[in-house]
Amino acid sequence: MSLSRFHLPAAAWQPETLTLVGDEAAHCARVRRREIGDGIEIFDGCGRVATAEITAISKTSVTARVCSLKQHEPRRYEIHLLPAMIKAEPFEWMLEKAVELGAASVQPVITTRTIVHLTGEHLEKKMLKWQRHMIESAKQCHTPWLPRLDRPRPLTEAISPLPGDALKIIPALSEHTRRLYELPLTQTKSVFILIGPEGDFTPEEEALAQQQGFQPITLGPLILRAETAAIASLAMVSHELARQAS
Repeated sequence: MSLSRFHLPAAAWQPETLTLVGDEAAHCARVRRREIGDGIEIFDGCGRVATAEITAISKTSVTARVCSLKQHEPRRYEIHLLPAMIKAEPFEWMLEKAVELGAASVQPVITTRTIVHLTGEHLEKKMLKWQRHMIESAKQCHTPWLPRLDRPRPLTEAISPLPGDALKIIPALSEHTRRLYELPLTQTKSVFILIGPEGDFTPEEEALAQQQGFQPITLGPLILRAETAAIASLAMVSHELARQAS
């Protein structure tokens, strides 16, 4: 039987004692009903996982003594997802699946056809909610990694600073696309996947992406929903990286 799992950011870790606060402490003590003496698992989202024994519980915190510690090896390849902003429910579903499929980061993108625009306090609340969705997904699937979640940025700002030696792909329905297996994925350590919004990118945006080095690939003949295209791309790239590396 696996231990109940909780997240503690890397900056809050101590050598021998770990203290959960906020939502994670409440989840541990009130929802999971863990007690003093119980064993739990704590991860930082950066590859470090500890098994620990609860030593103290208060109204606002849960303290545990580290029993064992494992630092997972860095990932051989990093897959970064750049999805255009879409409606709340499918976007949150996509974030959860991106965690399960091993995305290294998620950079939401604002495009011409984006219909969701968030600013100020509303954006801050959404960022916290999205982060919680990702943490819960990581806890459920027992990954030691938690993708970095960045604030939404306009398309030009999101794609212009990407490293030149990275592989960049954009799923497209145009005639001049390549199949994923034709690309040398393992010749780079980083893959960036750019996903359009409902209604896809404008022709000008697609041309801009290709000017920035994004190669159009095909996901098949069907028109996929934005969140489906994102998850299908992640799964296909992960599979192809493993195949080419073997």
